[in-house]
Amino acid sequence: MKKLFIFLLCLYGVMVSAQDCDNEQLKTLPGKWLPQPGDAVGGNYKNPTAAEIAGAKKIVNQIKQLFQEQYQPVGMDTYHHYHFLADESTDKNIYGNSSIYTIRNFLFHCVKGRKETSDEGLGSYVHINPVNFVKFSSIPVYDEYGKVNSTFGFHELTPSQMVNGKQLLDFSDGYHIIEGTSSYQVWITYEGKKPFRYVSRREFLEKQVAICEANLNALHQHYSSKGWKDNLAMFPQYKEKMLEDEKNHLSMYENPLRAYRQDLENDAGWLNEMAVVKQESVSGVYRYVFTTVDDPYMSAVPIMPNPD
Repeated sequence: MKKLFIFLLCLYGVMVSAQDCDNEQLKTLPGKWLPQPGDAVGGNYKNPTAAEIAGAKKIVNQIKQLFQEQYQPVGMDTYHHYHFLADESTDKNIYGNSSIYTIRNFLFHCVKGRKETSDEGLGSYVHINPVNFVKFSSIPVYDEYGKVNSTFGFHELTPSQMVNGKQLLDFSDGYHIIEGTSSYQVWITYEGKKPFRYVSRREFLEKQVAICEANLNALHQHYSSKGWKDNLAMFPQYKEKMLEDEKNHLSMYENPLRAYRQDLENDAGWLNEMAVVKQESVSGVYRYVFTTVDDPYMSAVPIMPNPD
């Protein structure tokens, strides 16, 4: 009888628990910070040094402290996590010691009448001084053997990364945050120095000249190759069309190259202004032209690494 009583008491407790578990109520239940799993530390191009890891952890630990002070989990348990990247390669346009910091929230929910914590967390990612900018005006150059020689331009800030889509990044507080759907890009200054610098019109034009010249050199190699000449001889019925295509192909770089070189003859004051660009046809030539950040057709603001 005593065992039966204990069984019924336990069964009653389970029934009460089942009745008390309410998903809506769980949403208001205070959560806690869980122990952090092991940090993932690595790099795509090289293993970070001990000093780089220590520097990254110092910054991330400050961010972790900030979140713990300012963010109290409700309806979920939470833990910190980060992945440290050191992406310095032979491509000098890739720069920075970037950290990817993660907050993962494990929601409370009812399972068979009991409160459970979900097995999979919802992640919000914070990219600190991100290196994954799109290469601005990056054009792959092919030789006659199909080998690619990539001629990189600058990194870019797009309207989506600007304040209200038409103002430059504001570093007056020592940082700037770009909010995405489930991620944040956080730019942090160092002793007042930005992690990047803006590019002058002269620098931008010189880069476009270099890109056009590289593509023209590759095209000239192709059109002077034995393979191209053999194709002209093999298909005489298409020779006129093939030569016309060659002319048009070359003009895609010859015409803007001529325009960029002409722009470089402007006075020093104009050339030293910050480059803000868009693409449009000018006198039949499709090319980059300079504009302002509040132009709705503005394409991007070129930027360069700032190692300081």
